[in-house]
Amino acid sequence: MARINLLPWRQEERERRNKEFITLVAAVTLLTLLAAFASWSYFNNELDEQLDANALIEQENVRLDKALVEIDSLEQRREDIISRMQVIQDLQGRRPVPVRIWDDLAKAIPPALYLTNLKREGDVLTLTGLADNPNVVSSLIRNLDSSKWMGNSAVSNIQQNISAYQAAPALENTVTTGEQSRPVYPEDSYVQFVVTTKVQSETAEEIEANAASGGEL
Repeated sequence: MARINLLPWRQEERERRNKEFITLVAAVTLLTLLAAFASWSYFNNELDEQLDANALIEQENVRLDKALVEIDSLEQRREDIISRMQVIQDLQGRRPVPVRIWDDLAKAIPPALYLTNLKREGDVLTLTGLADNPNVVSSLIRNLDSSKWMGNSAVSNIQQNISAYQAAPALENTVTTGEQSRPVYPEDSYVQFVVTTKVQSETAEEIEANAASGGEL
């Protein structure tokens, strides 16, 4: 038996369009969900990478902060050392003249020579002593003149030593010096001398400045 569709054709068309619309909405919704998921995945990946980068930057900042602290500490130590060196240099530059004179005098005395008396009157320093020979006395004068604190050195007296040891008991190996005998000493061959030198009253800075200006002339 044949079936006869009694529904109007307009209603069938409306139902067909409704089905197409529902299908289209479902497809659009699915595509939207897929796009949203893809976007979320992309931005979530970007966020993870940014967080990793931020963590790396924070680690580097911590390392740099430690390095800066160490650098500041080294700079402080360097400044302290420079300050101490400056203090030492200032103290060296402000040392009193007598200390410098005694230092140079101790360095100026050559071997085979020793002093028996030292006297200062004003700027004149008088040295009395014994030397192995006159050449040693000449070396003393040269050494004194090479000092920045002494100069114009000269021998005021030099003679054979005959009275260094006068009072001594008589022995077998003796020499006679006038009234009584005494032992033979190595100093019998020494010469007795008297040397005068002039003490410089200028400071080290003035002496160096004068030497520099004299060198330029």
